[in-house]
Amino acid sequence: MSHATAPGVPGAAGSAPAAGPASRELSLTAALRMLHRFEVGPIYLFVLLWGMFVAARHPSDLWSAAAILALFINGLSLFSGFVLNNYSDYPIDRRSPIKGYVADAVERVGLRRTLALYWFEQALTVAAAVVVSILLGNWMFVVVKLAGIVSGILYNGEPFRMKRRGIWNPVMLSIRFGFVPGMIAYFAVHEGKIDGGGWVILIGATLLSFSRGFWNAVSDTEEDRAEGINTPAVLHGPRTAMASAVAALVPACVLIAAGLWMLLGPWYAFGAAGAVGATAFRYRLLREARDDKAAVALLSGPVRRTDGQWSKATYWVITLAGLVHVLLAA
Repeated sequence: MSHATAPGVPGAAGSAPAAGPASRELSLTAALRMLHRFEVGPIYLFVLLWGMFVAARHPSDLWSAAAILALFINGLSLFSGFVLNNYSDYPIDRRSPIKGYVADAVERVGLRRTLALYWFEQALTVAAAVVVSILLGNWMFVVVKLAGIVSGILYNGEPFRMKRRGIWNPVMLSIRFGFVPGMIAYFAVHEGKIDGGGWVILIGATLLSFSRGFWNAVSDTEEDRAEGINTPAVLHGPRTAMASAVAALVPACVLIAAGLWMLLGPWYAFGAAGAVGATAFRYRLLREARDDKAAVALLSGPVRRTDGQWSKATYWVITLAGLVHVLLAA
């Protein structure tokens, strides 16, 4: 969901949120789990891993010190990013009849401590990135990690708040969930370097996340409009956002297949099958959604579960292609 900011986010409005649903008591452990959204770990696992598997040339590459640290960096960056998002969205979550439980978690931890937790965790990821850069002799690893932090602040914090600025919403998502974790994982097992095929598949994976930024905005259209959050679905209509998402997937499929071909060989282009399947599935949904109202209703319904499975498939099939190549080359 694309929400407004909370007090304390750089440049955020200072007014307190309006009264919302009554808070319920939470243990500190439960509140921390909610803030980090650990339950989505399995969904994002292959987003964090695929770059390692396509770049590895030997199984031992996957459990090197650099690879283990890269997984730590990507994982903590992901969950810590949810902490910042929940912090910045606190005023709207407090008013929401659906997401009030997230505001409860922020209140249980405390607004200031929630923000401090985010920065502490990001400091850990930067420290780990420094270690990897020393191991690899390439400081671009730290630069990419810092780019991820900057994109998170631009996405969530005022006066930028890119999540409410039309196409900048999917652009920033593509950096945070596509480009940065993909490059960190790739660098870690490829001596801090990336070649032509790596760039091609990385751009394709970035387009997957760019597409998702349009697609995810559709189901939240009415709530975002009410809060003045100008996502692509609010500005241009839910069905147009769906069409944009599908259009972005087409070059993503081509680039992923081409990148795998260049990196691993022609047979490994099958790694694009997940993205191709997701494209076909979402194109079918686009045809079913005859207007904006139908688009919102469709993507808010039971189809979300199947759609989520296709989202995972786009990355795990890429990972599978890399795994097969590593095992056969061993």
